[in-house]
Amino acid sequence: LAEACPALNSLAKPLGERQAIMAMLPGLAHSRRAAAAGCGAAARSYGTSLPIPNPPIGTGAVFHSRMQPPKYSLSNPKWFGIFFAMNVGVYSGHYFYLRFLMRQNPPNPPRD
Repeated sequence: LAEACPALNSLAKPLGERQAIMAMLPGLAHSRRAAAAGCGAAARSYGTSLPIPNPPIGTGAVFHSRMQPPKYSLSNPKWFGIFFAMNVGVYSGHYFYLRFLMRQNPPNPPRD
């Protein structure tokens, strides 16, 4: 276990693996309670730890995703229409090959 979790290495050597795990249990229970309550550092955050860029003076705004729309975008009906047409083509081509192009194996010869 100490190899899988580098944080345990410092505890596992002097105490032993079992004592290291037992030493971590109170902290684990506390972090689970904090996560369940939705408070503290254990709570999920949807921000970023990186610095947020500021626009250069006089430009007005930082680029965002609405300023660069995707080059190709399909609506749901178009996408699923193409998807199902592709599936029909794949399956019909497969069975066409099996039925008309692939040789049939001859029957087994009679046995004595």
